[in-house]
Amino acid sequence: MKIAKKMAEALELPREVVLRLPLICLTGRTELTVENYKGMLEYNEEEIRINTAEGILSVRGRGLCLQRMTAECVAIGGYIIAMEFLT
Repeated sequence: MKIAKKMAEALELPREVVLRLPLICLTGRTELTVENYKGMLEYNEEEIRINTAEGILSVRGRGLCLQRMTAECVAIGGYIIAMEFLT
């Protein structure tokens, strides 16, 4: 992993692409987009758990729903209360 990180820095490539790290974008409290995820572990209106290279990302809220889901990206809508990486 250290070689890939050094290569990304030397070539000025985005680390999230080279290292497959999750890229998380929160738009207000109503939309969360996660790129480079590994899979969906749990899904209901109050909590969504997403597997990433950095661990499990837990998103909690009200009325959560999947707006779109592709092999590279997942977008969550609803009222987002909190998000955290679980250990």
